[in-house]
Amino acid sequence: MPPDGRHVRYNTAWITGPVILLIAAGVITAGLFVQQALQASRPATPALFDHGLTPVSVKAPAAWTNRQCGTCHVEAFREWKASRHAAAATNKKFRVECTQPIGGRRQWCLNCHAPTNPSAGQLPTEVPHGLKSLFTDQPQWLVDGVDCLTCHVRDGKVLTTRITRAGQAAHPLRLAPELGTAEFCGGCHQFAFKSAHFGDEFHGKLQQASMEEFLDFRRDGGSQESCHECHMPDGNHLMPGGYSNEMLNQALELDLSATWQSQPPGINVRVSVSAKGVGHRMPGGEHFRFLTLYTDLREADTPPIVHPLVEPMSEHEEPVAQPNTVRRVVEWPRVEIMRRELGLRERGLDPGAPLSSDTRLLPGERRTFRYFVPAKDLPESSAHRVSAELRYHKMGDLDARRFGFDPGEVIHTIMRKEEPVHREGADR
Repeated sequence: MPPDGRHVRYNTAWITGPVILLIAAGVITAGLFVQQALQASRPATPALFDHGLTPVSVKAPAAWTNRQCGTCHVEAFREWKASRHAAAATNKKFRVECTQPIGGRRQWCLNCHAPTNPSAGQLPTEVPHGLKSLFTDQPQWLVDGVDCLTCHVRDGKVLTTRITRAGQAAHPLRLAPELGTAEFCGGCHQFAFKSAHFGDEFHGKLQQASMEEFLDFRRDGGSQESCHECHMPDGNHLMPGGYSNEMLNQALELDLSATWQSQPPGINVRVSVSAKGVGHRMPGGEHFRFLTLYTDLREADTPPIVHPLVEPMSEHEEPVAQPNTVRRVVEWPRVEIMRRELGLRERGLDPGAPLSSDTRLLPGERRTFRYFVPAKDLPESSAHRVSAELRYHKMGDLDARRFGFDPGEVIHTIMRKEEPVHREGADR
């Protein structure tokens, strides 16, 4: 207001213009900063993946399709078509998790499960374009999942670990020895949660740490040189893993013994679970996979009980049993859970929070649980039977019900064993 008290109308156009320019400059600068950070996070070797930060750019001629690859590489194409890689973006589990409001609806999900998606420049934490209709329309890049081009084509050249004359005559080649390394697999199979605030920021502990676990195994004297020795034997592009019951049965072992003891009178039960021939913790893969070990004791003529599903552990449940310590047991069945928990620290929400437990099996580990049942807590019957059953869960039971999965779709019984035990001093 002027000194004489008169009101003056000021023209604000000269103020508004610079402010808008400043805001626009800030937005552009922030965008460039984000893109520079994403660019800096990309690995130096273009064949390696960047943990879902960006889609894969193959720059392949339009005629290069998976089917066309299969005209020469017939066996590899047939194996890939039957693999989980081929169904990476179209399987039911991915569809329901990718579209759920909590944890899903992120571009980085597609960047790993359908790496050739055409969303370059989209931030990892943004909602994918056309997500609402994506799984109904199913474009070809979604149907292809993790395909031939995803792993074997960059800059219009076919990547290979071995140059041949026939290969050179068919298409341009580039020697890429990194295809045979653990780091190549780790580009997708090792990652952390993406921050909701800044797309390429890796928080807390890795959600999936397959490569880190494998490298630890190798440093500790493990014999395998790469992931391929187990998951791609003889170049097999089926690449079996946690969804292969045959591979699970080979990787885990169950032993059971049940004996009567006189002093103090009762039954000793010993059940062991072993991880054999694996180069990472069991179960491997993402945190929602876990093992359950059911041990039950009943009278010999009582039919087996169909045990209910196991809900995820909570703070109200009893502590995880320590292996090789004898526990007095009255109530059956006993259920031991081997899994990795993700808390506030692992999810990147509180760096100062304590680490959550990880009770999965180490490579080569044999874990034994011992129980003692006092005679006074046993039925009067002379004959009893102890059983043990090891199960592999592909997801938690709450998620299974929420996503509409039957138990048979997400739970595999690795092995079941039974042992008879006779009560001394009782009539036979």
